[in-house]
Amino acid sequence: MRPSPPTAASPVEDVVLIDLPPWIAVSGGVELRVMARAHVRLDRLVPEPIAPVPRLIVRFCRRTFPSPEHPSESAGFVIHQPFHLLMQQQAWEREARVMLALVAANYVRRADLYLLAESFQDYTSSAVHRLPMISVVLMEIYSIIFVPITSTGVSRLQIWLPPEEFALFFQSEGRNNAHFDRGSSPASAAAVEGLKMVTAEEPNFCSICLEDFGMATPVLAMPCSHLFHAACLKKWLEQSCSCPLCRVSLPQEE
Repeated sequence: MRPSPPTAASPVEDVVLIDLPPWIAVSGGVELRVMARAHVRLDRLVPEPIAPVPRLIVRFCRRTFPSPEHPSESAGFVIHQPFHLLMQQQAWEREARVMLALVAANYVRRADLYLLAESFQDYTSSAVHRLPMISVVLMEIYSIIFVPITSTGVSRLQIWLPPEEFALFFQSEGRNNAHFDRGSSPASAAAVEGLKMVTAEEPNFCSICLEDFGMATPVLAMPCSHLFHAACLKKWLEQSCSCPLCRVSLPQEE
């Protein structure tokens, strides 16, 4: 057997987590919240044969608003996609529509679904420009779709995004169909400090990161009694003063 050719030693890789701030998009009463987390190598000079192929995981959660006739409903979807699609605009636009249709086609009007898919694609495209793609090991995109019992209003896309995202987003063109705001204000530090850690009485999952937590797990409670991982909720409240599930608000910074 012929010996394998020698290969250069690969340095030990350090991977850091980078959380991108969330966007909120609304059309016809349907709300889409999307955020991303990337696992990024600190060392960019890993030899090509050794460097792992980046992975892309898209996590969706669909929630319907409760009413006396229709109880609340929640469904989770995990979709694995080839990472290279993120860098191919037309292909990624098609995939965004396909994924949102898989999650919500039976719950959302087509016009609203297409507009929300557009905002989803815009968000992920902005992530591509903000991150060192050559160093990404894994990108996870988290999306929650809040569906009212009946769609309301016209199909017009509104997007709320953090101030630091505002200038970057408007470097692109062709956004005449959307209205933009600078996003809701963060919760006050005093309001966040006043939140209580409680123990989960039954298995559930955090609706921000979509990861499970078991019974007896310490979690942070909003005044509306919705429970989240403490780190996830505190990060969310840095951008928005409202509950990620029911939109009950905490006091804002003055």
